[in-house]
Amino acid sequence: MIMDYMPGGDLITLLERYEINESSARFYCAEVVLALDAIHSMGYIHRDIKPDNMLLDARGHLKLADFGTCIKMDKDNLVRSDTAVGTPDYISPEILKSQSTTGVYGREVDWWSVGVFLYEMLLGETPFYAESLVGTYHKIMHHEDNLAFPEEIPLSTDARSLICAFLTDRSVRLGKNGVGEVKAHPFFTNHNEWTWETIQKAKVPIVPPLTNDEDTSNFNEIDKSDNPSEESFSVSKTFAGNQLSFIGFSYSNEQ
Repeated sequence: MIMDYMPGGDLITLLERYEINESSARFYCAEVVLALDAIHSMGYIHRDIKPDNMLLDARGHLKLADFGTCIKMDKDNLVRSDTAVGTPDYISPEILKSQSTTGVYGREVDWWSVGVFLYEMLLGETPFYAESLVGTYHKIMHHEDNLAFPEEIPLSTDARSLICAFLTDRSVRLGKNGVGEVKAHPFFTNHNEWTWETIQKAKVPIVPPLTNDEDTSNFNEIDKSDNPSEESFSVSKTFAGNQLSFIGFSYSNEQ
């Protein structure tokens, strides 16, 4: 697959370098919504929505990347899988439940991850973080008891409402019935910054600083000490649920 040159870096680096206010978070979240709408419209579920997989072009607009975990939906807009895939902090409870059994789920798993991403942008960490992998998964599986909002960080009613609408049971999760209900949420409509039709031409919150076409400063430097030889490949962060017996290791199915 060949994609456009994206010298603006990725969202994970942006979050590390800049403080993201609610207006900026709305912009980036909206562009993720549009990207997911395109993927879902083609009949696929992404299953690994996270800041690392969101790239910025030279203007600062966002594009979704890394389609290695995408899976085709059937005629009922569902997938059947017995393997839990994704990235620990962003994985949905129904994908976790598919471990060792045939899970059935739809595009709502991606909207869960968008909720985690929005929470992270606004509050500085993922909502179900724990010191251990098992702890994180326990919080996700019992999300109704573990989703909390720090009182010391201001958050609008609309932002809180959207996060809660994403991080809830799949049967009532926002986006389950299509992208229209996501776009209609007050968080995306109660402002005059852009519309869904004009966002691609709107002023971006942060314009990537670029000195020339070969400038890679918007990406974090790779610590070569972690990669002893140029031929060594970094271990994938993608988690597969059938590896729960081997916590601490990860696996990438390269076919």
